[in-house]
Amino acid sequence: MQTAFFAVVLARTMILRPFWDMISWIDAFLACRQTGGFLAYLWAPHNEHHLVLIRLLTALDVSVFHASGIPFVVAATTAVVMTAIIVTGELHRGAELPSSLRVLVLLGPMLLLTTDAAVDCSIPINSNYPLTVLFIVAALVLFDGEPERTARTQARRAASLCAAMLAGLANAAGLVIWPVLLWSAWRGGARRPWLLTIGATGVVYCCVYVQDLPPVGADGLPLFFSADHVWKMADYLLMYLGLPLSRAPALGVPARILGAGLLVAASAAVCNDATLPRPAPRLHRISIGLIMAALAAAFLAAVGRADLQADVKVPVRYAVMLAPLHVGLLALALQYLATRATTPRRQGVLLGSAALVAAVLIVLQTGEGRSAIVASNGITATLDRYDAGFRDGAMQRLVFPNLATADRVRETLERLQMSAHKRDALK
Repeated sequence: MQTAFFAVVLARTMILRPFWDMISWIDAFLACRQTGGFLAYLWAPHNEHHLVLIRLLTALDVSVFHASGIPFVVAATTAVVMTAIIVTGELHRGAELPSSLRVLVLLGPMLLLTTDAAVDCSIPINSNYPLTVLFIVAALVLFDGEPERTARTQARRAASLCAAMLAGLANAAGLVIWPVLLWSAWRGGARRPWLLTIGATGVVYCCVYVQDLPPVGADGLPLFFSADHVWKMADYLLMYLGLPLSRAPALGVPARILGAGLLVAASAAVCNDATLPRPAPRLHRISIGLIMAALAAAFLAAVGRADLQADVKVPVRYAVMLAPLHVGLLALALQYLATRATTPRRQGVLLGSAALVAAVLIVLQTGEGRSAIVASNGITATLDRYDAGFRDGAMQRLVFPNLATADRVRETLERLQMSAHKRDALK
């Protein structure tokens, strides 16, 4: 049912016309086509990110699919589905649940195949978040601990480093994987050469990544560390952790309570992990890595995004980045319960509790899905008016701040599409 609902919301919220960041991405690629320098185009910063994967998708989209947005939707949807499959497999293998409780593993993909994830897949400008999560999860899963060593371990660990690099090339928040991967490798009993390799690679990679990025944050350190600003960042952190409830202004208090609860639970899990012997079991190690990565991304968002608006407002598109924390806590809970649900009565209580959690998730997804469809319809209506020739403040807030640039990009795309049709007609 959850998968079907994900698919319905994906289809109903899909917007394949370029707007906002997509205008900037296409404009940069069109300029590259005129002047050359494809590698410079790929590495050019977008705000505080190097969106290499997004720029590759943009090049493919403009060159082959006439800026339809289809490559973005396919890539993001594939990323979400693959992440759900990977997580389900790890939960099934590592939770060691009795056969009567195996159904609890399905809570994992339910936390990933959400309406928020569907919207990140259906709107191309949000596709970098599912891609980032996929590569963070892949990096943690691919790095075998010493107890899991096989003939393929060295290759899997090398692939883990590649996945970590790709996470940063999808979004700067993906840089959090480097310290997390180092911790996870140490907890898995990896030997010193591999720990040094991860540490050195991560340091060099991050230094290269940030060297040409614009500064992020307040104008000066005194202002940045003022009591008001620290409080605002803390509030942003709680609202971030309270997603998706925090998307509704009326749910601000419950969202902050939820965020505080998750912060305490996640912090306790990480602190407890530091006291446990090495090497840690595979699923436990991966779970802690997911929690640490999501927490680190939340702290980065609080530092880098709290000043963007006067009020604390956290975009619901960030909810996908928070999903690894939910999955990590779920995995820890399943490992804990697997050793205690030893009687039919306890198993029945556990199954009933899980059914209640699943029902709550579905109810939340229903409300979120309706809101997402309404919002998508509003965006589509504005784009329809823009295509019909209307120009007003709503266009600047939604289509692009500089409407002259948006018009120029749209006109260029139309010319390219007409040229392509003429070439096809002559064949």
